[in-house]
Amino acid sequence: MHLDGNADIGRIEEAWRSALTELGLGPVRCNGGNYFYSTAKDLHQSVHVPSPALSVDAYLTAEMNRPFTADEGTPFRPFVLTESGSHFLGVVYHHWIADSVSIRSLLREWFLRLYQPERAQRIPFKQPTAGYWRLFGPDAANWDLGTNVLDVFRWSSRLKLARRVENRSFPDLKTQFTLHRLPDGLVDRLLPVARAAGATLNDLFLAAMARACDRYVVAPPARRRTDLALGVIVDLRASAPDMLADTFGLFLGFTSVLCGIEHLRDWDRLLAHLTQQNRQNKRNTSAQTSMLRILGGSIAGRLLSRRGVLEFYRKRIPLAAGISNVNLNRTWVADYHPSPILDYIRVSPTGPMLPVVFTPSTLGNRLHFGLTHRVSVLPEDIAAQCADTFAHMLISSASNFP
Repeated sequence: MHLDGNADIGRIEEAWRSALTELGLGPVRCNGGNYFYSTAKDLHQSVHVPSPALSVDAYLTAEMNRPFTADEGTPFRPFVLTESGSHFLGVVYHHWIADSVSIRSLLREWFLRLYQPERAQRIPFKQPTAGYWRLFGPDAANWDLGTNVLDVFRWSSRLKLARRVENRSFPDLKTQFTLHRLPDGLVDRLLPVARAAGATLNDLFLAAMARACDRYVVAPPARRRTDLALGVIVDLRASAPDMLADTFGLFLGFTSVLCGIEHLRDWDRLLAHLTQQNRQNKRNTSAQTSMLRILGGSIAGRLLSRRGVLEFYRKRIPLAAGISNVNLNRTWVADYHPSPILDYIRVSPTGPMLPVVFTPSTLGNRLHFGLTHRVSVLPEDIAAQCADTFAHMLISSASNFP
């Protein structure tokens, strides 16, 4: 969160410790790499205060390249980044323990203890009591196991047409994050563009991402590999039979889309093609059934070496990039914007499957996006051009609309 005013480090640390303790998220003990929360009262975690000379992009880049270790005993790294007249309050976290919905809830409670303590939650967050199979499996989400196992093989076969990331220094997982702000009011001008095309804002973002990745991320089209494959990260909470809105955990699935050369050359055709695929994915409950594909990746991870896993994803699941899009106007953050919350920044990690991730966020009439990329896939200068192309496609789309 980018907050107005100067930071009171003492109050900020006290509020953080209070939030973790009262919400049942600390202290944390680690056993074999797995974290277990307790409600004990002896939490002493400090909030990191880096040098004010460090930009938020540079700080987050450094933290994303610093592995979590078992002896840390916590999956959270809270920080305060100060600047003149304002400050950033945030947390870097081990992604598998929580999705962005859960982290927003944690940051809400940290924020409320500083600004409106009477509204803060004083009882522990709910913890997950069931896994993906019960929450999003065939009985819960109404999909057929046999049919979708076959769909996994069809999906794998279609990906044989997808262009791959080049193999140069591919095993290097060093990551860089950059934040890109788009013109104020752009999101309001993009909405009628999407409606006129029968599309969503996310469809527009995907089309812009496809153009950028076509040019900068994947290898040029070859005889057998002509298509571009993209991933879409999906929040599964709304599709679960249980009420998960106030449950702290990770509830994400993913879908994918493919576009050929004929689509990439024509913007309107590209947008229509992506919109149709996303609709089909929703009808087929593809996000819920992605647990089958995740299971396959988990098995590969246990059987293959580190380099082997990376090569498995590069060759077998060659997604050029992924997208995680959130409208923060539908969350608690909007209640405190534009003051004291000036902005709210979301950061998505890369991984063996997604070497590049775009993270658009809308708050008020403002739209920005984060770009996280593996440096071995996109060097810094090329990544900047990739981000510029993404932004240019959105701005042009709005400018050319009648």
